[in-house]
Amino acid sequence: MRLIIKISLFCIVFTASWGQGIRYHVDLQHIQHDRVPVQVTLPKQQSNSIVFSFPKQVPGTYSNYDFGRYIQDFKAIAKDGKSLPIKQKNVNQYLIEQANLLDHISYSVNDTWDSPEIKGEYIFEPAGTNIQADTMVAFNVHGFLGYVEGLSTLPVQVSIDKPSQLFGSTSLVNTGKGNKDVFTSLNYQSLVDAPIMYSEADTTNLQFGDTQILVSVYSPNHTISAKQIAENIRPMLIAQRNYLGGKFPVKRYAFIIVLSDNLKGGSFGALEHSHSSFYYLPEGTIDQLGQTIRDVCAHEFFHIITPLSIHSEEIGNFDFMNPKMSQHLWLYEGLTEYAAHHMQLQGKLIDSDAFFRTIQEKKETMEMQFKQDISFTNMSKLVLGKYKDQYANVYQKGALIGFGLDLTLRQLSHGKWNNQLLLQALSKEFGPTKSFQDDQLFDKIIQITKLPALKDFFKAYVAGTQPLPIESWLQQLGYTWDANQQEDAKTLGFDPQGLSINTETKRAIIQSNSAINSLGKLMGMQAKDELVAINGLPTDIENFVKNTQKILQIIQPGDTLAWDIARKGADGNYQTMHLKAPYFVIQQASRQAIRSVKNPSKEQLDLRANWMQ
Repeated sequence: MRLIIKISLFCIVFTASWGQGIRYHVDLQHIQHDRVPVQVTLPKQQSNSIVFSFPKQVPGTYSNYDFGRYIQDFKAIAKDGKSLPIKQKNVNQYLIEQANLLDHISYSVNDTWDSPEIKGEYIFEPAGTNIQADTMVAFNVHGFLGYVEGLSTLPVQVSIDKPSQLFGSTSLVNTGKGNKDVFTSLNYQSLVDAPIMYSEADTTNLQFGDTQILVSVYSPNHTISAKQIAENIRPMLIAQRNYLGGKFPVKRYAFIIVLSDNLKGGSFGALEHSHSSFYYLPEGTIDQLGQTIRDVCAHEFFHIITPLSIHSEEIGNFDFMNPKMSQHLWLYEGLTEYAAHHMQLQGKLIDSDAFFRTIQEKKETMEMQFKQDISFTNMSKLVLGKYKDQYANVYQKGALIGFGLDLTLRQLSHGKWNNQLLLQALSKEFGPTKSFQDDQLFDKIIQITKLPALKDFFKAYVAGTQPLPIESWLQQLGYTWDANQQEDAKTLGFDPQGLSINTETKRAIIQSNSAINSLGKLMGMQAKDELVAINGLPTDIENFVKNTQKILQIIQPGDTLAWDIARKGADGNYQTMHLKAPYFVIQQASRQAIRSVKNPSKEQLDLRANWMQ
C-alpha cells in the first residue's frame, strides 16, 4: 500500500513563489554521532500556534513506526534568534506557540538502522534510515522530514549539502550543483514517495523506448555492481514490458539497492514507490543472489500498476498520523506477487516446474504459518492491530488468490479476460488521481468484466474463509497435486518454511506444530519454540544460515542432533531447554508434488496454452 499522486517526478517546474512553499535544508557534511541536522523554513504563519508532525506510519508499510522517536533537539526559532515555546504533544507531534513570530524550525535526526537505544517497533530497513558519515545515507524522506498539520499540500523544496564523494540516487530531478543537491516536489506526500540513497556512485541506466531506468547499488564489500544487477534484471524488465502490453506506464524509474553484510533484523526485502523502489538485501555474488533479485525487483516494479493506478480512497488520501487500512491487500500485494512469478513463466525466464514449486511453497507456508479462519478483507482492514502477525500471508495466500482469479477469469470468459486485462481495465477506469470506494471494488470488477459468477469467487475466497481449491485450479490446467510422491530429506526437525523471526529476541521461531516433522517431534519440539543453538553452535540471526547448513552437511544417521531452544512459560519468561535425539533422514512430500497429468484433455490444454502464452 502506498500514496499515489499523479505527477511527473522528472519534469516538475514550479512557478509559485517559495514564500508560499516549505523549504527543508539537510546537512550531510556535518554529521555527528550518526545524527543529521535539519532546518525547516515555512511561509509566514497567521495563526498563533501550529503542529509540526513526523509520520506515525507511511505508505507501503503495515506497522505504526512512530518516526518521531528518532528526532532530537527540536526547536522553533523566532526572527530575533530566540526560541519559541513548544510543547511535545506525543512522540510524533510538536505544538509551536507564537507561530506568527517563527523564522525556522531545527532538529537533528537519528537513524533507524543503528539506534538500539531507541525503543519501540522494529522498522523494516527499506522503510527506515541509515546514517554512515561519508559512506552511505539511506534517505527515506519520511524519516528525516516532518510536515505541518494543514499545510501538507504546499509545494516543497529540499536542499541537501553532501560530501563530494557521495552521489544521490533517486527518481527526483536534481537541480542543484556541486556539493548541494536541490529537489522539488508538488507537496509533502509526493516528496515522501521518492527515497534517496547517498553513496559512492555505482549506477547504470537502462533505456526501454522512452522509459529510462536507473539502477544504483551500494555493496559494502563490492561483491556486486550496478552493471551486473542491470544485466540480471534486463530480461525481467523486457518480460514485464510485454506483460504490461508492450509499454511501461512511467517515463523514468529508479531501483535503489542496498546490500548488507549484517542483517541485524533478520529480514530483507523492499518498499515500493510510484517511480522507484528501495531494496535491503543480503550481500553476495550475482550467482548467489541473481534469482532473488529478479523476484524481488519484479514484485516491486509491478506496483507501478497496483496501487499506482488502482487504489482505494484510504490510499489515495493517506493519513500519515491516523491511517485507515483498505480491505484489498489481496489486490495490491497478492496479485502483484502472483504477476511477478507468472510474468517470468510467460517470458520464459523460468520453466513450469519452477513456477509450480513456488505455488507449492506458498500453499505449504500459508498452512504452516498463518490462520485459515480469517477472511482476507478483514485481515487487511485490521492489519495494523489485531491481525498484524498475519500480514505476510499477502505473499502466500494473496498470490494464490491471484493464481485462482487468473484461471477463473480465463475459464469464465473463454479466454477473453485474465488478470493482465483486468488490471489494464481498472487502470483505465481509475488511474493515479482517481480512487475507488473500498466496499465497491468487487461490484466494479463484475461490472467491467460482465462476469457475475465472479461474485462467488470473491465471496468465498477473498471476503470469505473457504479453503482455496488449489487442486481444482491445477486440474483446470491439466496438472495434479500428487501428495503420494515422497522423497528422502535431511532436515533439522522442522520445515524451514514454517519459521519466522521474532524481531524482539532476534531468534528464529517455529510458527506451528505442522512445521515440525517426525524428527522434531521425537526431540520434543513445540510450536513457538525459539532456536538458540544447534550442536553447540549459535543460531542467532547472524549465524543461523551458516551454522545450520554446516550441521546439515556433516551430520549422518545415528549421530546426535541437539537443539537448545527458548520456550516461553505461562509467566511470559523464557526457559532454555536442551533437546536431542539420534539423527535420521525423514520421508517428506516431494518438493515437486505438482505434475502434469498423463493425458490432459483438449479443454485443459487450451486453457494451459491461453494461460502460458
